[in-house]
Amino acid sequence: MMGKSCVLALLCAAGCAALIPSGNATFDEVTVNAWMDWAQDFADDYAIPVALDAAEWVQGNCWLVAGVLVGLWLFRWNRSILIFEGGWQGAGRPPISKRIALDMMPPFPNGWFKILDAKDLKPGKVRSVQACGKQMVAFRTMDGKLGILDAYCPHLGANLAHHGKVVDNCVVCPFHAWRFNTDGECEGIEYSDSVPPGSAIRSYPAFEALNMIYVWYDAEGREPSWFPRNDENVSNGKWKHAAWSGHEILTHISEIPENGADSAHLNVVHKDFIFTHRDIPEKPTPIQHKWSATWEVDSERPWVTNMTVSMRHILGFDFLNKLGVGLDVEANQVGPGLVYLYINTVVGTVLMAQSVTPIGQFRQRVEHNYFACPNIPRWFAKAVAWAACRQFHRDIDLWEQKTWHSRPLLVKGDGPIQRYRAWFKTFYSENSTPFGSPDECGTAW
Repeated sequence: MMGKSCVLALLCAAGCAALIPSGNATFDEVTVNAWMDWAQDFADDYAIPVALDAAEWVQGNCWLVAGVLVGLWLFRWNRSILIFEGGWQGAGRPPISKRIALDMMPPFPNGWFKILDAKDLKPGKVRSVQACGKQMVAFRTMDGKLGILDAYCPHLGANLAHHGKVVDNCVVCPFHAWRFNTDGECEGIEYSDSVPPGSAIRSYPAFEALNMIYVWYDAEGREPSWFPRNDENVSNGKWKHAAWSGHEILTHISEIPENGADSAHLNVVHKDFIFTHRDIPEKPTPIQHKWSATWEVDSERPWVTNMTVSMRHILGFDFLNKLGVGLDVEANQVGPGLVYLYINTVVGTVLMAQSVTPIGQFRQRVEHNYFACPNIPRWFAKAVAWAACRQFHRDIDLWEQKTWHSRPLLVKGDGPIQRYRAWFKTFYSENSTPFGSPDECGTAW
């Protein structure tokens, strides 16, 4: 009875509002009574039965409704889908010192790493960034040139990124106004006619692609021998930025992309449907996924690996396979910290650009930027991004709990894990920073 009264009241209110022409217009009694009679008939014959049926359906499918509501809440954001600050808080991570093996690869490989979105460094701006255990200052001159330097002034150690500013295409120290160009050379001192020897700051090569800024780190100080991938569809504006997610993860950098070679984990960790109350479900879900994958080193570009991933539905929803509802992914890992995944769906293709940047010795900043082809609705691209975030967070929970085995006990079907590790080791050199070395970011452990 309460439901019937509510529906009737809402219909009357809606009808009255619709009939008011403007201003202070009023109703005569005959009009109001006629509307009340119509509303009563409409409620009895249609609105109330439909509402009751809908309520019964919602009660029986509450988990699905909750998932849809959460999805809609997420999709209202323009740029950010989810920001995960690592695994579930309170997960009881083992101490990092217990998870580091003596024969583990060094923490900072040589390569390109994302540090900023291009839109966050406008001409004349200065930003503080962290990468590979280094505090850096990034700035853009008024004519658009990028500069990335060690953050600390050689004079008395001031941080150039803290209140530093760009003047005459140089970043100016906030302490004594020493001026440094994009190559790290000191071009002048406000109160001195000369520049002392040894006043240069280490500079790092910078590169822009996919509307992101990358820094080149090499333990030997060598110049770049390869570059991040760019996509013409993104650079010319045909593919639009659809979503973003960010994560900070306490693990070794090699653990994250190793998943590409570890094909066996897909049908264990990522088998169950994403709408579950836990990241790794205790019971099978109504919809499950079947995965297959390949991994190999590129024959012409040894710094690149090529991967394919296929996902299809199984169990009670096998008919979806006949409709083509699934995913086919073509991926390339470029160097130790960049992965580009082209996710082919029934609607179109979504590019997921993953960047893994080591901040400290056991702390990674992972970002995913999603770009959608023109025929994909924005909401669909965001749905793909949200689903990817859910699956990725299942991995985070495992990465932050595991230890390292340099000689894992592998069996047939495990995937080319040892080949992957041999490939990853090629990004280290003689002077690569060992674990336990001083860390400017204060995040060694």
